[in-house]
Amino acid sequence: MSGPLTGLHVLDLSTYVAGPSATMTLAQLGADVVRVDPVGGATDTRRLPRGADGTSLYWAGLNKGKRSVEVDLRSESGRDVVRSLLAAPGGGHGLLVTNAVGQSWLDYEELRRVRPDVIVAHIGGRGDGRPAVDYTINSEVGLPWLTGPVDSSLPVNHVLPAWDLLTGLHVALALLAAHTERAATGRGRLVEVGLADVAAATMAHLGFVADAVVNGAGRLRDGNYLYGSYGCDFATGDGRRVMVVALTARHWDKLVALTGTRTVLDSLQRTLGADFGDEAARYEHRDLISAILAPWFSAHTHAEAVAALDAGHVLWGDYRTVGEFVRDPLVTANSLFHQVDQPGVGSFPVPGPVTRSAGWGQDTPAPAPRLGADNDAVLREWSRTPAENPTAEDPTAEDPTAEDPRAESRPI
Repeated sequence: MSGPLTGLHVLDLSTYVAGPSATMTLAQLGADVVRVDPVGGATDTRRLPRGADGTSLYWAGLNKGKRSVEVDLRSESGRDVVRSLLAAPGGGHGLLVTNAVGQSWLDYEELRRVRPDVIVAHIGGRGDGRPAVDYTINSEVGLPWLTGPVDSSLPVNHVLPAWDLLTGLHVALALLAAHTERAATGRGRLVEVGLADVAAATMAHLGFVADAVVNGAGRLRDGNYLYGSYGCDFATGDGRRVMVVALTARHWDKLVALTGTRTVLDSLQRTLGADFGDEAARYEHRDLISAILAPWFSAHTHAEAVAALDAGHVLWGDYRTVGEFVRDPLVTANSLFHQVDQPGVGSFPVPGPVTRSAGWGQDTPAPAPRLGADNDAVLREWSRTPAENPTAEDPTAEDPTAEDPRAESRPI
């Protein structure tokens, strides 16, 4: 792939979501990312969902555009292979992302013996060293008590690993920052990003911490209402549902005009002594407002309602299943997506980089590699000095002696 990060070479010794998503983002912007797996693959290489041949679609999604090296990480000779890759010459080499725990051979000071200016981005769980994953951290920050129906007495987990994904973006940014610093100073760096720290900091950034400290108990479970402004889901006459949001006074005016409820709502404002032009007032009286708006939606079919919402420039969204989503123009008519043939699975839509700019990795995305497919190619390329290897600082340059990187290779 071409892109602004062409010439950057990153070793990925991470698993699951945070690390692989970080290096996937770098790969989509042109970095040469080599995923290193133990023989047979790490546990995430078999995670659900899977294709008919057992290929993990989850793994394929998070490792697209990378190359794969399969190494016996339990043996010293296998670890020496990783060390040699990390010691590859050139300013774009010597970058490692890992979430390994208890692997002393991957300690920063040990790796500095291999390359003094090495940059290691390490993903951890908690600051005290205890393990954590997205789903255990999420339960502890309080959000499952805010998710789900108002009348539920149980916590409700969401299915998006948000803390993992945010951590991945922090890691990608930190690695680039450390690389920029090294280019200026010649010094390497250990960068540590903790999953629990990302979650705790984000809760504070969004006001959850201050709200609980300053105002007492803090936010309560509120179903599908949008906290602090006006947003609610409504049922159409044929049983479909849409989400309608009025963040600004303009949004609110358009929603009121569309539903023909201005007279009733003006009367309600006078009775309550409230101004629904203020989003805090809309939120305070959300139940009464929703009761007034709901009949308009129930009097229209889904098709009629969405046509009117679009024509009225109201901010809204449809409730869809994932199966419906993949047939939507957001996927089918979006230049972000390309049909890619994933070996062992078949063809399906794969996104390119969401950061778009002319020449920044706009080519068709590369699929995830077969496990160990690039052993020989990576060892050959990364073992040469930049002067000997035209691909060391420019992965797009042609190497006439290189074998097809898609060819199967033997484990090391």
